[in-house]
Amino acid sequence: MPTISHLRALRSVFAGRSTIMTLAAMLLFGGLGGCGGYVLKGKAVIGPYNSIELVDKNDPRLKDRGTPGVRVEAVRDPDSLGRKTVASANSGGNGDLRLAISEFGAGFLDEDWELNVKMSGASYAANLFRLPFDPDSVRLLVVVELGSGRSGSSLNNEAQRELDTFDIHLPKDSAIYR
Repeated sequence: MPTISHLRALRSVFAGRSTIMTLAAMLLFGGLGGCGGYVLKGKAVIGPYNSIELVDKNDPRLKDRGTPGVRVEAVRDPDSLGRKTVASANSGGNGDLRLAISEFGAGFLDEDWELNVKMSGASYAANLFRLPFDPDSVRLLVVVELGSGRSGSSLNNEAQRELDTFDIHLPKDSAIYR
């Protein structure tokens, strides 16, 4: 059973200057871990082609007429069996997008992310990106040519279908998914 002298000893150990600095560092770096703080802002516009790209935040195309109902999905580890859609956003009435990625490492780990564009069930564009450290330094520009989307026949959908019909069943906690 703790006595008063034990409690005083613990208080002196945990009230030291180095402990306070350690706690401050943990709070500071813990915030970098991806608690919804990584947000890519952008706009979905109508254009003569389909694309998704990161552009300068002053790009004049961001002032083009926006379109609602465009969905952007962020996929982590797109070239692995453990690929996972980790975030999605829909464009609002004026085309504005706000893609919040709460995964650890978004923007500061050196890895590829796939961003997919969909609208009304059809796929319009996909691209691989290295997310910038400062998401406010760029904007996400999505250009869609109305009526030109592919309905569910992309290579990724075919590959996923093949994996689903394959006879080997791997547990989701398998190392192959990491």
